[in-house]
Amino acid sequence: MSDNEIDYQQVLETASGVFDKKLFFITGLTRSGTIWLQKAINAHSQVSCRGEAHFADILFPALGNAATTYNKRVVRIGKQLEASGLGDSAGAQLGLTNNDVSTLMATAMSLVMSRWNGSKNVTCIGERTTEYGHMLKDLAHVLPQAKIVNVIRDGRDEAVSVYDYNIRINASGFLSKFEDFAAFAGHFAGNWNRDVGAARYYARNNPDNYMEIRSEELHTEAAHDLARLCRFLGIDDSDDMVSSCVDAGRRAALPDGVIGQWRDRFDDAATKAFMRQSGELLKLLEYEG
Repeated sequence: MSDNEIDYQQVLETASGVFDKKLFFITGLTRSGTIWLQKAINAHSQVSCRGEAHFADILFPALGNAATTYNKRVVRIGKQLEASGLGDSAGAQLGLTNNDVSTLMATAMSLVMSRWNGSKNVTCIGERTTEYGHMLKDLAHVLPQAKIVNVIRDGRDEAVSVYDYNIRINASGFLSKFEDFAAFAGHFAGNWNRDVGAARYYARNNPDNYMEIRSEELHTEAAHDLARLCRFLGIDDSDDMVSSCVDAGRRAALPDGVIGQWRDRFDDAATKAFMRQSGELLKLLEYEG
C-alpha cells in the first residue's frame, strides 16, 4: 500500500474502539462553565475531553441533508430508467435508510473522537458543545450509552457574557440584529428557557444518564462537583485526582464567569424582557431576583 492510500479497514477498526469507551457530552448555555468543566475533567488520567465538535447541531443535519439529497436523486434516476424500460428491480434496495444515516452519524463521530486519545490510555472520551441542550434526544438516538453533563448558570449572567462576546467579535453585525441590550436579553432568555427546559425533560426520561452541575458551584464547591462527576462517569474519584482536575479547571477559568454580573448591566427594560421569557425558570432554579 502506497503512502497516500487509506487502509479503510484499519481506520474503521480504530474508530470502532471509541464505542468500547465510556462516552459523555458536556453541554449547557454557559461558555465559561462548560469550558471550566471540560478543562478540569480533561486533566483526569482516564479521560480525554475536547470541545466544540458540534456533532448534533452541525454534523447531524449535514449528514441528514446529504442522505436526503442522495436518496431523492437515486429515486428520480430510477423512475426515469423505469419509464424508458431500463428499470432494475434491485433499484428498490438503493438509497440510505434511517438506520443507515444513524450509522453514518455514529461512524463520523467515532472517526473524530478516535483521534483524541493522544498519549493517554483513556477509558472515557467526552466532548463539549454548549448548544446541545435541546438536541439531547438526537445525541441519545445515535449514542444511547453516552452520558450527559448539563451545566446550568444564571441565564442573566450568561446573557451579559454572550452579549459582550459578540460585541468583541462582530459588533456591527450583532448590533444590526438587536437594537439594545434589552432586546438581546429577551432573545437570549427564550433560548435559555428552551435549552434548560429541554435538557431537564430529557433528564426525566433518562435519569441514569444525566447529571446537572451549577456553574456557580464550580467557584465554591468545585471539588465536590468534580468528585460527583468522576463517580457518574465511573472513573477514579480519589482526592488527589479530583484536586488535580480542580486545579486544571481554575487555570482555564474565563474572566466572564463572574457570579452576579447581571446586576450591573440589567436595567428595567432588560429585566422585564428576560423575566417575560424565563421568569418562571429563574424561580424554579432558585436564582435570586
